[in-house]
Amino acid sequence: MGLQRDQDINVIIQRFAYLRNIIEISVAQNLTSLNVISENFFRDLLNLILNSDFQNLNVELGNAAAIDLGDKNQAMCIQVTSTGDKSKITKTVKKFAEHGLHNDYKRLVVLIATKKKYQADKVSSANSEFEIDLKKDVWDWDDVVKLANDLSQDDLSEVRSFVEAGIKFEEVATPLNEVGTFIDLMEILSNETHDEAGKGVLKEPDPEGKIKHRFSSHADYLLEQYGVHFVEYGAVLAETIKQGDLGSARVRRLGLHLATKSNAILMASEGDPKEALEKLVEFYVEALQKYNKHSDEGAVRFFMLDQMVKCHVFPNPVQLSA
Repeated sequence: MGLQRDQDINVIIQRFAYLRNIIEISVAQNLTSLNVISENFFRDLLNLILNSDFQNLNVELGNAAAIDLGDKNQAMCIQVTSTGDKSKITKTVKKFAEHGLHNDYKRLVVLIATKKKYQADKVSSANSEFEIDLKKDVWDWDDVVKLANDLSQDDLSEVRSFVEAGIKFEEVATPLNEVGTFIDLMEILSNETHDEAGKGVLKEPDPEGKIKHRFSSHADYLLEQYGVHFVEYGAVLAETIKQGDLGSARVRRLGLHLATKSNAILMASEGDPKEALEKLVEFYVEALQKYNKHSDEGAVRFFMLDQMVKCHVFPNPVQLSA
């Protein structure tokens, strides 16, 4: 039994993480139709959260306009984009001023539909007639969650209902196959009689430096955990993948499944990978127990750490061009 607020926020975070991953993948494949659809989603969502009256201005002004959503009563407008780099924001501010939109709107917010690259800085238009504060006026999913969490319980529950209706999990198509793959993999890793059990020799725990760079404050703990568990499970996993016991396609789909789930847990843990790892391991141990399968906590922990190194668990934001 828990607080209704916590339940509502957790549902919102999971759905946001799911949609963010889909947008990142679609943009990387040059599929932009989802971006257009998401503008209306953000319009309705922000109208609920901010008690505003945003309109989709692309309908009125066309794609040449520098903004997507506008509320003239609050003199506030929003540009929805999947590219969070500074050059994109600078271009938006420039076009905003060129269109004279600063005469109608006193505040411009750039809403990143993937993951913003945080910068405490300001960006001005060419003639300095308008500027935005990157710390206050650039939002992503985390900022929207914070705004929602400030609502009253009744309003938060309304937002949750909207998010659940607007972001649908493909529950039948998605996690069943991936969970099956995970169960099969844990059966292999947990087999103490496997020829490679206990033979792992660790050469480079973090070959691309992801853990050291992205999670530097927790790097010692994460790498220590990886090293300890690698001895027992590393060679088994390597041999399983080498022999193709599960099939590369199944393992790849499992990685995508883990990316969505782990991102949701990382967001709920406010970016703390140590806390998120514990929650992730607990979630999958319970999943194994649900199906009456081997629930070897060490095997689960090692696989999550290995997938972290491979950027499937807590994946880095996709780098997108302007």
